Amino acid sequence: MKGTKGSLYEGETYRLRVQFPPNYPTEPPSAYFLQPTPRHEHVYTNGDICLSLLGKDWRPNMTAQSIAMSILSILSGAGRKSLPMDNAAHAQNKPGQKQDDWVYHDDNC
Repeated sequence: MKGTKGSLYEGETYRLRVQFPPNYPTEPPSAYFLQPTPRHEHVYTNGDICLSLLGKDWRPNMTAQSIAMSILSILSGAGRKSLPMDNAAHAQNKPGQKQDDWVYHDDNC
């Protein structure tokens, strides 16, 4: 994923891993950044992305493209580069696990 022109991530390239569960599209795919991750308030240093579409707001009519566009949108809309407020508590987790019990920082991202 390349940072969009005019954004804080312009000229930067990041890699994502997307994995589809056996019961996709009923359940969302797992999507997370590989190292090095972007410094963003919704991206943990382990690569996990705090995005409700990857958990409670997933709908079976969504696609991998809609997830990619949502991730690009949160990167493009960032006003500053910062870590999530709870990064220290989450960063040691294995990335890409189900987000069923997550409390999302910003349901508008």
